Amino acid sequence: MSKFTWKDEYKTGHEIIDEQHRNLFQLANQLADVSDQDEITRLLMLFYQHVREHFQYEEQYMKQTGFSDYAAHVESHNKMLDRLIDISKKVQTKQWAISEIQSFVDSWVLVHILEEDMKFVRELKAGKA
Repeated sequence: MSKFTWKDEYKTGHEIIDEQHRNLFQLANQLADVSDQDEITRLLMLFYQHVREHFQYEEQYMKQTGFSDYAAHVESHNKMLDRLIDISKKVQTKQWAISEIQSFVDSWVLVHILEEDMKFVRELKAGKA
């Protein structure tokens, strides 16, 4: 059962970034649907890898376009990666709950995509980046 639903309001208008975001939603749903410890570990590692690759792509694009808030955006990415590492450690010690992924995805969507990524989109559209 899907717990994380992609909505059009999450679209940035950048095809690759939007596809990466949708893929992360799919992975989060896979994580939410599994209970086997080994599968949770495998999917969480895959989720982390995809998040990291997405952030690297996004940062490269932002740097190339001269995004004015680039440093703060990278710092936000680093904090989210640290949070995923903490979740991963909890998985290893079997102290993990789906609510942590839910919380991560919620903050990623509500804060990161809808506020921080959209700030970049607005700057691009205004011709400032």
